[in-house]
Amino acid sequence: MRPGVYRSGDGITPPSVLYKVEAQYSDQAVKAGLEGTVVLYMEVGPSGRASNIRVVRGLGLGLDEKAIEAVSRWQFRPGMKDGQPVTVTVTIQVNFRLMTKRR
Repeated sequence: MRPGVYRSGDGITPPSVLYKVEAQYSDQAVKAGLEGTVVLYMEVGPSGRASNIRVVRGLGLGLDEKAIEAVSRWQFRPGMKDGQPVTVTVTIQVNFRLMTKRR
């Protein structure tokens, strides 16, 4: 982990989501009927924005990119250390579920 980047715990409060954009399906994933969860690692800075977003567990067919695209637009309440906002690592799950019409 880089200097100045913290993990939550031991006096470090984790970031929390203030504004969330839902990830959109890729055309390929819809055609394939793919559902599941993309797991992302990121760092949330004092500004409440995510950076260094990386896929920990992906689904493919464009969904990994769609998850990153959505999360990069999220706004967080930053993590805190000693009452000051700091950069904190976070793992986020982005779920993809196809909506099926009921008859």
